[in-house]
Amino acid sequence: MFDFKTPVENLYLVGPARAKILKKLEIHSLGDLLFYFPRAHQDLSKITPIKDLKPGEFFSIKAKVLEIKSFRTKIRKLALTQALVEDDTGSIICMWFNQPFLSKVIKAHEIFLFSGKAVIEKNKLILQNPIYEQEKSEQVHTARLVPIYSLTSQITQKQLRTIIKTYLDKTYISEYIPKHILESERLLEENAAVQNFHFPSDYSSLKQAQKRLAFDEIFVMQTKVLQSKKQRQLRSSAQIRNIQLLSDKIQTLPFRLTESQQKALAEITADFAKPFPANRLLEGDVGSGKTIVAALAMWLAAKHGLQAVMLAPTEILASQHYANLRKFFESDGITTALRTSSHKSEPARVTFGTHALLQNRVKFQNLALVVIDEQHRFGVEQRSILKNLNNTHLLTMSATPIPRTLALTLYGDLDISMLKELPSGRQKIWTKIATEENRPKAYDFIKKQIQAGRQAFVICPLVSESDKLGVKSATVEYEKLSREIFPELKVGLLHGKLKASEKEKVMQAFQNNETNILVSSSVVEVGVDVPNATVMMIEGAERFGLAQLHQFRGRVGRAEHKSYCFLFSEDAENPRLKAVVESNDGFELAEKDLQIRGAGDLYGTAQSGYRFRIATLTNLDLVEKSREYAFKLLDSDPTLAQYPALKQKVSEQEKVHLE
Repeated sequence: MFDFKTPVENLYLVGPARAKILKKLEIHSLGDLLFYFPRAHQDLSKITPIKDLKPGEFFSIKAKVLEIKSFRTKIRKLALTQALVEDDTGSIICMWFNQPFLSKVIKAHEIFLFSGKAVIEKNKLILQNPIYEQEKSEQVHTARLVPIYSLTSQITQKQLRTIIKTYLDKTYISEYIPKHILESERLLEENAAVQNFHFPSDYSSLKQAQKRLAFDEIFVMQTKVLQSKKQRQLRSSAQIRNIQLLSDKIQTLPFRLTESQQKALAEITADFAKPFPANRLLEGDVGSGKTIVAALAMWLAAKHGLQAVMLAPTEILASQHYANLRKFFESDGITTALRTSSHKSEPARVTFGTHALLQNRVKFQNLALVVIDEQHRFGVEQRSILKNLNNTHLLTMSATPIPRTLALTLYGDLDISMLKELPSGRQKIWTKIATEENRPKAYDFIKKQIQAGRQAFVICPLVSESDKLGVKSATVEYEKLSREIFPELKVGLLHGKLKASEKEKVMQAFQNNETNILVSSSVVEVGVDVPNATVMMIEGAERFGLAQLHQFRGRVGRAEHKSYCFLFSEDAENPRLKAVVESNDGFELAEKDLQIRGAGDLYGTAQSGYRFRIATLTNLDLVEKSREYAFKLLDSDPTLAQYPALKQKVSEQEKVHLE
């Protein structure tokens, strides 16, 4: 019996040199090797009689080798190996280039299986560079569903396949999922599932293996996040009550909260009344009013004599929140402060800032609530700081609506509040895919909007021309618009490479309507609020993700003015662009984006330490079932003491998100 942790260099058939190659594929141990699953399978299971071979198609044959020889051609001195092979129906030549060693491997008078493409060469039908394998009780490389792996250039499919098959045959993979779940869901045992995923006997067994291994991925993740939720409920935190106080504050607002906002606030205040820390995700479409909900929660904490902070991923956004909400708090005698790398003020009762707020040198007296705006934009180091807020209520905001399957899986330890409707007065944003021929009309339209007192965004995929990817850059577009297209207008430039003070100056000028057009990189994707802006023009729109495009569009249409979004692209049939034109609903677009791009690209699951290799997060039924099983298990056995193998598996699983 082998230990899964055995380093690959210690394995027979590997050794130090080949171990270096395998490590490029993230295969460091025997366990990594066995769970390095194929990206596809090639169906070579059908054996075709030689007489039925046709040029241009891929075939598998079973034939006796009559003779084999290697030689060099007279003209180009190419090394060729030819084998004349036959079955009961006829004969054919198999030909290989630059593999002279084959004349010693493939021996005359023995039965081999060959899989390759039939081509016409000098008026004769031959099998070109076929895969070969001697007939045995179980074929590995031919005459079956053959696994195809992702490779690096220094190892072949045949070599990797041989190594994996050797150790699959020598290793038994122990079961860790409770028997009653396997029986209830009719799942293969783990060992059979891994064996069948690599080397299935047919498509039915491959499907059964995929079903089991997909269940594994979701079930382990669900168990991990739900266990984390239960552990959080064992910690203590400040209890915040007096809801009447909050009701009185809401009555003073100059607008009426939507039903979703009222429901979300009720859920948040119910969390605050519990003796353990809240961990809630407040998600809503762009412009749905998340910020005021968070501000009211912070106000309630502050009124209880506690401290609250709001973290934003950029200085621009932190400064904007501070400017917009300062009066909201200070009118009730609540002190506020802004803390970023360029604003060093000490924490107040309510503090706004970037992750710099949570550094060790920033001292809080009684921090009770942390609000995080757009948490997925925080880096790994910043997220690790946030994980230490063990006894603090945590409210995370996201303007990127998360598909239900993803929310239940990756964010399963959070309680989720959703803002589904927009505040009254918001209009649908008119959206159109535009090609180069539409550009003069678009510029004329922007000019008319500005003459009417409005403003416009122009978004570019790159910051500067030096990025050289054949798409528009913000700096070049700024020069063109300010000098050639709109010389009479004031054009601003914003991108991530500017100093914080410069960014703030540019944004302030745009917010004060001192700048008519703001040319920007994707730094304005989230949260930037300029109600007077009515035109969003996105260059190279096909280079952005669907959710990102929806976020850009959400920077306009934030007041009573009719607003417009132009998606400039030469790819007018792009499915993401079409989806944005067809829908203004962020939740609907999130589901489409998940289908188009998958979870890794969308929500950074790969970067955060977890990749779904088998499971697809469009299967809501699988997600809900595995969650239910995990919940029941943990309800009766919170530490999984009765299931040590499952406990070990769950402990090895990293947490995906910042909380």
